[in-house]
Amino acid sequence: MYNILMILYFTRHGESEWNLIHRIQGQHDSPLTERGIMMARQLKKRLKGLPFSRCYTSPLGRAIQTAEILTEGTGIIPLPDERIREVSLGETEGLIMEELPPDMLHAFYHEPQNFHPKGGEGYEAAFQRVSGLMRELETEDGCVLLVAHALILRLIRLFILRLPLSELMNVHTAGCCFCEAHYSGGKWELKAFADDRCQSPDYDPERWAYFGSPVPVSHIPKDAVLTPYSELAAAYAHSPEHVETTLNGIVKHDGTSEGYLYRVDLSDNSITLIGPAPAMRVDGNFYL
Repeated sequence: MYNILMILYFTRHGESEWNLIHRIQGQHDSPLTERGIMMARQLKKRLKGLPFSRCYTSPLGRAIQTAEILTEGTGIIPLPDERIREVSLGETEGLIMEELPPDMLHAFYHEPQNFHPKGGEGYEAAFQRVSGLMRELETEDGCVLLVAHALILRLIRLFILRLPLSELMNVHTAGCCFCEAHYSGGKWELKAFADDRCQSPDYDPERWAYFGSPVPVSHIPKDAVLTPYSELAAAYAHSPEHVETTLNGIVKHDGTSEGYLYRVDLSDNSITLIGPAPAMRVDGNFYL
C-alpha cells in the first residue's frame, strides 16, 4: 500500500517589480526584475542534476517566467495549474503593504486566521485547492517541481507539517528559495525548508557553501554537516527545542538569539564570517 515515493521540489518565483516596491500582488501580476531573473538563474544551478520530470507552475506571469528559466534546456515544458495560483487578496491587491490599516496589517503578519480582505478568496479556500494537488501527488511515483508564490508555499508547508492556519506566516519564503519534501510510507517529510542561498550574486554550489552556526566557528571538521542558516531558522519557528546541528560537536539553539553566518570555499575548505544573522527570519530583500 505504501510503496509510493514522491519527491517534490517547490519554490517561489523570483523578485518581481511589485515585490520591489512592496505592492501587494495576489492574483495581479508584474514581471520579474533583473534581480528576479538572476535569482531564477542561480536557482537553476541548484536544480542541476535533480531528477524532476515534470514542472507545474502557477498560471501567473511571474511564476511562468521563473519556471521557464528553471526548465530551459531540460526538455520539460512547465504546465500551468490553477491550484497553485496565488491566493486572491481582494481589495488589498494593488496597494502598497504599508498603506493597509494597522489592524489589517497586524492580522496579515500575526493573525492570518483573522485576515479576511473584502473580495478576497480566503486562506481556507486556497488551502483546499493546494491540498487537492498535494493529495493527487500522494498517489503518484516520481519527481515534480512546483513554481508558485509566497502564500502558496506557506500553505504547502502547513499541509506537509499538519500545522494550523495560525502558523501561516511562521515559515520563510524568500524568492526562489529551494524547498524539498518526500512522500513515502503514507506521510510527507520536509527535507529542505527554505534554502535561499541562490539570492547571492556569487552563488555557485560547486565553489561556495553557506551555513549558519549558533556559536562562533574557527574551522570546520572534515565530517561536519553544514546546514543552511535559512533551514535552521525555519525549523526554529516550529520546534526550537529540537533544533540541532552537527558542527564542532552537537549544539542546540533556542531560536531567540543571534547566530553566525559563514561561507565556505570548497576549493580549500577555508571559511569566511559573513556576519551575524537573526535566528527568527522574515521575508525581505536579502540573502544568506
